[in-house]
Amino acid sequence: MKNYFTLLVLFLSFLVSNAQISENVSMTGMQIYTKDKTPKEYTGSPYAEKDFKRGIIYDMNKDKSQPAFLRYNAVEDVVEIRLKKNDESSVLPKFTHILYKMGDYTYFIDNLKTDNGYIEAYFARFYDGEKAKFIARPVADITEAQVAKTGYEKDKPADLGVDMVYYISIDGGEFKEVRLKERDLEDFFSSKKMEDYFDKNKIKTEGDVVKLLEYYEKNI
Repeated sequence: MKNYFTLLVLFLSFLVSNAQISENVSMTGMQIYTKDKTPKEYTGSPYAEKDFKRGIIYDMNKDKSQPAFLRYNAVEDVVEIRLKKNDESSVLPKFTHILYKMGDYTYFIDNLKTDNGYIEAYFARFYDGEKAKFIARPVADITEAQVAKTGYEKDKPADLGVDMVYYISIDGGEFKEVRLKERDLEDFFSSKKMEDYFDKNKIKTEGDVVKLLEYYEKNI
């Protein structure tokens, strides 16, 4: 169980343990639950980030921020926090007005309409323009633990991984799932300028997609 703590002045009203997360209601009125507990023994990792990253916790309601070390646990669907890198991990309630900024992306929690229906979860926001938006949902990939069937075998712990599921919204439309493949991304656009952009630029990474959408914002 993650320890109790207070996040300085910014979060004096928030005091929560990992066991309490499922009882919190966001400011929008939607109920969001922690998914599962991370197994005690496992191979792989439940985290979207390899290690804790320097970031900022931002309260949109109070316009205040707090530096912290952050990483996202996809199994439990929580952002783990350390004020100092060697502190024990803690978590905050799942409020929609709390953002977690980590370098090139920002975690936020919401109930978003996608081509797969409404999804309540944490998302990583990579780009948020007026005409184009680019987000990802880190999804846990869990292979359950296996008990040895014979005396010659050994028990196998659960194996954990994280897959990034990407979504793009164009011109106010719903978020549509997309792979970071040029062929998939081309389907979002029809103008000659965008065709020329794809001819001249390779799209392989999240950063490449951000540059693509920035071009769309400025030129279309």
